[in-house]
Amino acid sequence: MANTAVQLLGYVLCYAGLCGLIASTCMTDWKSIARANGDTAPQVERVGLWMRCSTGAGASITCTPFTSILHQPLEINVSRGLMISSIIFCGLALLVTIPGLKCTRCLDRSEQMKSKLAIVGGGLSIIGGLCGFGLTCWYAYEVTQEFQSNSLIKYEFGPALFLGGAAALLSIIGGALLCASSKPQKQFRSYPDKPSVSQTESTEYV
Repeated sequence: MANTAVQLLGYVLCYAGLCGLIASTCMTDWKSIARANGDTAPQVERVGLWMRCSTGAGASITCTPFTSILHQPLEINVSRGLMISSIIFCGLALLVTIPGLKCTRCLDRSEQMKSKLAIVGGGLSIIGGLCGFGLTCWYAYEVTQEFQSNSLIKYEFGPALFLGGAAALLSIIGGALLCASSKPQKQFRSYPDKPSVSQTESTEYV
């Protein structure tokens, strides 16, 4: 019963991690910068993986999508690929894990297969979480290096970067819980009892 609860907790964490990864990938503020504009309100520029948005005076928002893949910097293309890969791995993990959950009736006649499916799903979730977490760390490093350089434009971390890192950690923890709580039970062979000494002696006298 305890393993079932831990398994469900791991699945919920994997689901929450997947939702967070999708949300962070779609958000437009992986890094941001606020520029002073005289007496008016500062202009805030946000850069995401798919578009660049700027907020000017009067809270007007102007977004420019990244239409061409070839004209984008390396960090944008790498970030897109790794985040999409992370989402695919975590999504497959949820689908594979469903028949392997102990609370479902799928594959009830094969406990070994249920456990293996749950472990495979947990492994996929860990791989997806590592992809997302590694990307957010690398992206944060690039933003830090750019901020510490002599460049006039100094971006700061955006909320999407923190959300992506937290979601990746949830996927890793959830996958680890799935693997730990889904170990197959050892099956012991039952051997016939040996006849006692008195029974063997009685049969010999007869």
